[in-house]
Amino acid sequence: MLLGLFFFIPHLGYVSSSLPTVSCMIINLEYIHCTWNEHGISEFNYTFHSRLGTKKPYRECPTYLQEGGHKVGCRLPYATTDKFKTLSSKLSWGNSEMMMLEIELEDRVKLNPPHNLSLHMQNSSQLWLYWNISARTTCVENLVSYRKDTDQKWTSHPPTLGNYFSLPFPSESNQYTFKVKTRVAETCLESMWSDWSTPVFWGPIKGNITSTVPGSMDWKVWVSAVICCVVMVILVCLLVQNERLRIILIPIVPNVSKSLEELFYTYNGNVEDWLHIFKEFVEGFKPNFSEPACSMREYNSVPQASISGSECSLPIPLDQSDCLYTSCSTFTSSISAPPEYTPPGLV
Repeated sequence: MLLGLFFFIPHLGYVSSSLPTVSCMIINLEYIHCTWNEHGISEFNYTFHSRLGTKKPYRECPTYLQEGGHKVGCRLPYATTDKFKTLSSKLSWGNSEMMMLEIELEDRVKLNPPHNLSLHMQNSSQLWLYWNISARTTCVENLVSYRKDTDQKWTSHPPTLGNYFSLPFPSESNQYTFKVKTRVAETCLESMWSDWSTPVFWGPIKGNITSTVPGSMDWKVWVSAVICCVVMVILVCLLVQNERLRIILIPIVPNVSKSLEELFYTYNGNVEDWLHIFKEFVEGFKPNFSEPACSMREYNSVPQASISGSECSLPIPLDQSDCLYTSCSTFTSSISAPPEYTPPGLV
């Protein structure tokens, strides 16, 4: 028995030395969140019991938080009056009690960070920031921090009670980043600050306002890409179905022999019918006038001196014919030839 006790005492020392610390806080005035994995996940599955006040009995945790199959925390229900009570807790392993702890909750409240941040430019001189709070209370104060893209440090203003903030005369050549955190106001027993909200950006172009974080547009890009792919697949299917794609990618070489067979055997060599030429177009090239035959006559030239006289009728155009007729009657000329020229002195 002494030997068994000798081995059991070191084991108890190992358990007590590795016993985790319990930490509890009220989350967003909605529930109590207790954890005991601050120094990592323990190899033991602990059992958690708690009570609010001194007159109520201990109750085991209704909802355990687990990681890797081990219990690492507990979620307890919360009522408005529980904030001013003392939480008594017991953490045990097996059948033995390991640790008891009493926690004052009034100063251990942590709200969720603000959400739905938005920016609006008004009157070209005031940049307004708005946000929403999910906590079921109006007794909160907010802290706003911002910085320009040329600054290294954040600029913070004193906490305010309203869910808005105004920045006068922002520089249109700089980009601004805003973030907000909140807590229960001092008049309602000041609590812990929440985590920072998701930052929002404004600038540098006037009126260029955005309330989204970098990377939040990724899902829109992916959705657009998927829609484009679906549209392309539908278009390809329609083109393949109508054999349009095959004509574009693999053009059909015309069969010359088949066309000539149609010319000689189907249209009997009629090129006009083979080419599907309109009959009115063919008729337009046919002549629609007639030209009568005209007889030709050859005339011999006669020296002027031998012409004794003639009467001639000049060509007269006829109404019904394009031919010209000429009838001539000769006459004797009485004009004598001029005497030969004799140089003076030779007579």
